[in-house]
Amino acid sequence: MDASSVLLALEEQKKWRERRRRLRDRLRQLERRRNTLRKELEGVRKKILEYNRLLTDLRDRMPTPAVLLPSTPGR
Repeated sequence: MDASSVLLALEEQKKWRERRRRLRDRLRQLERRRNTLRKELEGVRKKILEYNRLLTDLRDRMPTPAVLLPSTPGR
């Protein structure tokens, strides 16, 4: 194997190691983002449950509106 082939192989190896490192860094970044979004989603779901309970309580406390019959026009 001549020197130029060895240098080329070493450069290729270096290039692929760097690419693998960048991919790992990107995967870690995406994992952190996913965890952040998961926590945010969990908080939003809790708020939705809280507001649904509040609305249900308010509906239960409200008196039933009287049904108004339409008046006949012209009488």
